[in-house]
Amino acid sequence: MNNKHIDLYTNSIKLKLLNYLAQELLTPLTSVIGMTSVLNQEIYGPLTSKQKEYIDVIQDSSQSLRSLVEEILGLAELDDSAFTLKRTAIDIETLCQQVVTTLSPAASRREEEINLSMGPGPRIWLADKDKVQQMLHHLIFSIIQSAGAGSVIRVHLSRKEDGINIGVWVFHPWLGESLPHAKLYSDYLQKVGADSGARSNSETSSLGLEPQLPKQTQGSQRLTLAFSELAALVAQDAADTAPVLAGYGARERLGLLLCCQLVEIQGGQLSIQGTPESGYRYVLWLPCTNATELLEW
Repeated sequence: MNNKHIDLYTNSIKLKLLNYLAQELLTPLTSVIGMTSVLNQEIYGPLTSKQKEYIDVIQDSSQSLRSLVEEILGLAELDDSAFTLKRTAIDIETLCQQVVTTLSPAASRREEEINLSMGPGPRIWLADKDKVQQMLHHLIFSIIQSAGAGSVIRVHLSRKEDGINIGVWVFHPWLGESLPHAKLYSDYLQKVGADSGARSNSETSSLGLEPQLPKQTQGSQRLTLAFSELAALVAQDAADTAPVLAGYGARERLGLLLCCQLVEIQGGQLSIQGTPESGYRYVLWLPCTNATELLEW
């Protein structure tokens, strides 16, 4: 067995061991959550206000730990079939709602909320459930970590003939609609805007007209995020050679990176769309097949 095979085999063992350890963590965590819930209900006697405060802290912390363990388990399962698509019939509305429900406690702890809206269209689609779930989870979580208190993270699902679109952005009562991560791609967005303006000026000049901005500016600045480009940004920041991602934690940066990779594996695209005036949003497009008609046969 050569060194390459040994390394792969060792990594496989490490992943399996990590998976088992994470599963074993769930048992004591479930016990702690259950016991604190019983104590909080004062079944075995009244509690002082300070005792209730401590129990609430224990319960919230235990729930956070459980969410992290479940996230580790999800990543371990994903690693086994990262580049293999397993398309099954899924209810896309239910899947999006499950992700939002899972992340709502994390948003509440930061004084934020998540709002899910859905356009009309079929509910059942052929897609890789695990990858869609992980992709959406890490994208929304990265925004939760970078949005400010009082923000509403908005997730909108729309169905098209060729697949599904999922828009994710932030609304703040003082700052309006925006996307904290837009700062990450400011150089690219400025270049897109400059190129768009240059094309507009060139077109109007050829017609003998005064240069003017396009009438429909919203959505005109559209940047498609490739996994390789996003990985390069993360690598640059890690080397401190170009602090493009300065101000954002490692976890949310890696979450964005994983989301981008999962999108490309499924043949979709992750883009950031909008203008400085109207604000920016992430748009996930996934090529899926409407399975409603197939199930009716």
